[in-house]
Order: sequence, then C-alpha cells, then structure tokens
Amino acid sequence: MSEQTEERIEEAVATLSTQHALMAQFARLYGTPRLYRDSFDPGRRDEQGRRGMRDDSDAFGFLVETLVYQQLSGSSARAILDRLILATGLEIDAIRGLGDEELRRIGLSGPKIKTLERLCASVTREELAQLACCDDETVRSYIVGLYGFGEWSADMYLMFHLQRLDVWPVGDLAMRRSVERHLADNRTMTLSELVAQGEHFRPFRSLAAWYFWADDHAQGR
Repeated sequence: MSEQTEERIEEAVATLSTQHALMAQFARLYGTPRLYRDSFDPGRRDEQGRRGMRDDSDAFGFLVETLVYQQLSGSSARAILDRLILATGLEIDAIRGLGDEELRRIGLSGPKIKTLERLCASVTREELAQLACCDDETVRSYIVGLYGFGEWSADMYLMFHLQRLDVWPVGDLAMRRSVERHLADNRTMTLSELVAQGEHFRPFRSLAAWYFWADDHAQGR
C-alpha cells in the first residue's frame, strides 16, 4: 500500500471518528485499518511467516485466495491456501500442472476446482493489471463476470487489492454479524437495512467495514 494511500486512510479515520462515536471507539481499540491482502481474514494477521506468500501486487493470486475462502471458515480456508501456495506459489502454469486429484488432496471442492481451471484459462496478469485504472463498477462487473465469482469476491478485490475506500461488503457474514451487534442490538437485519446502515459511513465504507470485521474477530468469532 502506497504512502499516499496510507495518508488518505489516516485522514479518513480522523473524519469517521469525528462523525461517529463508534468509529472513534474502534479506532482507539484497533488502530488504523489495514487494506492489505491478508486483511479480509483477520485470523491471517495473527499468523507469522506464511509460506511462499506472494506480494500484494499479485492480482491473480488474490483472486485465487478469494476463491479458496468462498463459503469456508477462516481456519479451513487458511489450511487449504497454505497447501495450495506450497504446491504452486499461486502461479497460473503451476496450477494448470496439477490434476484434479491433486487439487482435491489439497482440499478444493469439485466446483472450486472447475472455477480455478476456468480462471487460469480465461485471465492474464496483464488483463488484471488494467483493472487498477478502472472505476469501482467496472471492476465489479469484471469480477462478477468471471465464472464462479460473485459480489463478495468483487468487494474483497476492490477493498484489499485495489484499496478502494468506499466499499460496503453486505455479503460478508462476519461484517454483517458485527453491524447487527452494534447497530441493531443483535437483531437480524434485512439486506436493505444493512445497505442503509452503510450509507452513514460514506465515502469511507471500506474503513467502517474493516472496523466491524476487526471487532467481530476480537469477540472470538
């Protein structure tokens, strides 16, 4: 993450803290939000020396990681991802070189293996690099248009790969759970209610979402 982006985040946190008492409390507890590659799973930040982790500029690797995490607990996804990184380094050619049987041994389900194979065949690193110059909706449309990827993956890509500051990932269970705990007295919220709550944090919804994640993780979730 660039120094300029870090400065923007610090300024945004100051604004959020002035406007929202809960954000000020979160800022005191959890510090400055980390819009880094590992941050959509707070449990990864607790681990040291992850084997073979690629740098934050690797868009293809990030998409593979979001695929692994789809509909899995953080601990399960981390274990599978570690094995996949060890076997392939998240390189396209190395992944292509593994057969379905080996990918299953690593822990990927049949549908995820199919999605991974389609991803390797349909994108290039150069094509993904061009997304950095696109607006949020263009990026979202591209990611959602990939086979096996949806809104959650698009939100994670925007927030933690491109460091976009105004994303509200309503499909994320941990964030939703935390929002309901703090803003609805643990009442289950409708999608429209959750979207409406996010409006209070524009244009820095990504940072508010990160704080709700951090607090959910702090509760031992």
